[in-house]
Amino acid sequence: MRKVYILGAGCMGGAILSGLRGKYGASHLRAVETSSSRSACLTACGFEVSERIESIDCNDIVVLAVPPQQFQIAVRDNQVLLSHEGPVISVMAGVTTKSLCRALGHARVIRSIPNTASEVREGITIYYAPENADSDLIAAAQMVFGAIGNYIKVDNECLIDSGTALAGGGPALIAYFANALQQYAENEGFDSEVAWKVCTQLLYGTSMLMKSTGKASMQLCKEVQTVGGTTECAIQVFERNDLNKTIALALTAAADQSVELGK
Repeated sequence: MRKVYILGAGCMGGAILSGLRGKYGASHLRAVETSSSRSACLTACGFEVSERIESIDCNDIVVLAVPPQQFQIAVRDNQVLLSHEGPVISVMAGVTTKSLCRALGHARVIRSIPNTASEVREGITIYYAPENADSDLIAAAQMVFGAIGNYIKVDNECLIDSGTALAGGGPALIAYFANALQQYAENEGFDSEVAWKVCTQLLYGTSMLMKSTGKASMQLCKEVQTVGGTTECAIQVFERNDLNKTIALALTAAADQSVELGK
């Protein structure tokens, strides 16, 4: 199996490392991390770690997972990337395909946005490939993405910015809502551990119900409600405060920031 170099093992890079190890083992994974504390942690977890890529085979895969603001520095510190024409997969928010190709000197690149659920192989990755992408590049990307969950290819690169907001930031938005549920439970007198258990099961159970039945989210919402009932009363509060608009504004702000990062 070809080696996979993860350049930047922070939250997302670490999640990808864990996801790939879960399916393929760690022997073909190489973490590239400059933080001494992260390197020590990764080494303790059984990963091979180095500060930079010293040499690389032509078929090896590189995953760029550094913060977008550090991309140019990462290329400067890993000069081998400038002569490597194997598959390169970016998970950096905002960095466009054009910028990737210009910095690396070739077009065998994939721009993608996975999310942190990749750590437990339940992620969703939205990716874009240039029109002239060869089958090996696509296969390499899908091998990585398939090891960390599901993936969806888009034909319009602009959708990656929206995907960054929706899929990339989605776990944080859902966790934020879950925290509100948990805070309510604790304020009402539930033990914090019980509140956490109820909230996590709500998220898990509802997600499984949607996936197993194929029902639309609002269909499930309406099925829980009865006229004049408690749930309908709660949903009416959401509607009076235009929760849909608030969520749309938050996602739009995140998508706009993705565009800004790419400038």
